[in-house]
Amino acid sequence: MITDGEQMAADEVENDGAGEAEGRSWGDRLAETAAQAGDLLKTRLEIFREEAAEKAVHAARGAAGMAIAVGLAVGALLLFAAFLAAVLAKLFGSVILGILGAFVLYTVLAAVFAWQGYKAFALVRPGEFPATRSELLRDAEAIQDALSLGGPDGAEPDDRTPPDSRGEGEVEDLEARFRAGAE
Repeated sequence: MITDGEQMAADEVENDGAGEAEGRSWGDRLAETAAQAGDLLKTRLEIFREEAAEKAVHAARGAAGMAIAVGLAVGALLLFAAFLAAVLAKLFGSVILGILGAFVLYTVLAAVFAWQGYKAFALVRPGEFPATRSELLRDAEAIQDALSLGGPDGAEPDDRTPPDSRGEGEVEDLEARFRAGAE
């Protein structure tokens, strides 16, 4: 199996003197583009992993909040219900009213903790990855600009850099953008 590096080295040996005079071949350009696309996809995958990890933390907090809410509701109901019902029954003069008062109190506490868990789950938003989306949009614009053969009126602009002088700087710029987004 021939890797990209071996293929490029073999192409350079075959086109030793002719490559400089004619420029790079389309195969070389496509190989370089494929390598850059691979690097770009790796970077985008890393951005996606960072965002997914952040969402997992929010989901874990929400699940912990809900577990605490349920545990407190059940535990409090079992441990304190009899005592509270007895106190309220004494105050209201009726056992049934005492039990109903205890039930209302526990329901309010369970609702408060369930609301806390709901707010934590609301931060997860599993379908939204804003940093990944914005970077992919920037990539699409860069690819569109790179593939356009002319300016807005079809003329070739003079200030464009030749295709073979690009690459290294763009990769460094991409990495700098990724590092800035991860901080």
